[in-house]
Amino acid sequence: MKRVSLILVWLCAVVFIPGGINAQDVQKYVDAGIEKCELGKYDQALKDFNDALKLKPNDANLYDLRGMAYRCKNMEAQAIQDFEKAMQLDPKFGRPYRNRAMIFFDRGDFDKSLADLEKAKSLGYKVDPDFLKMVARKAAEKK
Repeated sequence: MKRVSLILVWLCAVVFIPGGINAQDVQKYVDAGIEKCELGKYDQALKDFNDALKLKPNDANLYDLRGMAYRCKNMEAQAIQDFEKAMQLDPKFGRPYRNRAMIFFDRGDFDKSLADLEKAKSLGYKVDPDFLKMVARKAAEKK
């Protein structure tokens, strides 16, 4: 499921890397990283995302993608750190909130998951309404 999530994130995302001398190199690393994630080669994907970040260290999308690779490796602390870095770099970027919400959901922390899903939705990121209702119900049941 986590691998599928990364694929869906990529398909739903609009990866915009402004023109510049390193744009092609960055895109090459991003494409390679995503391909390796799809194949379950997370360590190699992380290397590609790290290489992209060396060229473009303030790109929220790159931190979000690397966070997804960490999540697929069950490295939750690193994933959360990357999602939060993406949020810091671009406070209007909804996808990292959704991605962090999934980690909170997996941990059974439904209040935090719900808060992040609502934040992602408020920023214009499409959140499955049925999933949102289910998380809200689970959060209410825990109280």
